[in-house]
Amino acid sequence: MVITMKKHRPSLAYKRQMQPNRTYADLRQKHKAKIADWMFKSVCEYYREHGKIPEGEAASAITDKVYEKIVSTCIWVPYDEVHQKFLSELLCYEARIKENGLPENAPPPSPQPASKKQGNSNKVCPNCGRKMKQQFIGLQHCRCGMSWKKGSGFFERSDDMVFALQRRKVGKKIKQCPVILYKDDQ
Repeated sequence: MVITMKKHRPSLAYKRQMQPNRTYADLRQKHKAKIADWMFKSVCEYYREHGKIPEGEAASAITDKVYEKIVSTCIWVPYDEVHQKFLSELLCYEARIKENGLPENAPPPSPQPASKKQGNSNKVCPNCGRKMKQQFIGLQHCRCGMSWKKGSGFFERSDDMVFALQRRKVGKKIKQCPVILYKDDQ
């Protein structure tokens, strides 16, 4: 009997208790990048609406909004550290927006279809419409007698064909390439 345990994720209260004097510089790089991204997106939204960089109360409101996201992801850093970092980055954000303009809202990338996983055959037989099976990398076959070879395309198999791998030197490396050999009729 196998017992699986849930991975323990420390609560925010525990993190605050263990590290009460944590600074923004103590955060992991991926957390800093995530927070900076949230800050820049919030500044861009504000800039679209008002046509200027946030100041005073607006900057505090944006810091509150970003800090709520930080707390919801269980990242522990004091509010004052986040607010100071936001105020120090405002000039950089302003220069970035003036230089490059506001970023466009690009649609999220669509997930890859399941058939594009590594190792799956992507060739379909032109005769019968079935998926072809891979024998070697660059060589695929179908039940009906059709084959496909990288570089030469589709072809009809015959009884005297033998498929093998041949070692070839490509640059400094030796690679195995699929080849088609023919039986001697003697």
